Amino acid sequence: MNIAEQIRQIMLAEKLSGAEKLDQLHALIPADAFKIDNLSQASPEQLRQLKDGLAVTQAMQQIRRKELDNRS
Repeated sequence: MNIAEQIRQIMLAEKLSGAEKLDQLHALIPADAFKIDNLSQASPEQLRQLKDGLAVTQAMQQIRRKELDNRS
């Protein structure tokens, strides 16, 4: 299962709270995904990890926005 499918599965999980979704999404980000010193010298694998990490953080932002909207 690729990262987009994993994100979609977490986002659509009705039994998970927002906090649980955030935790599961956070666990998808590889620890070294953001340890790139220079994008022009990054390997294809590092760039893929960065792209996956950005997709996860976008999903996390979507959850946080939804929670803020529900509080208003």
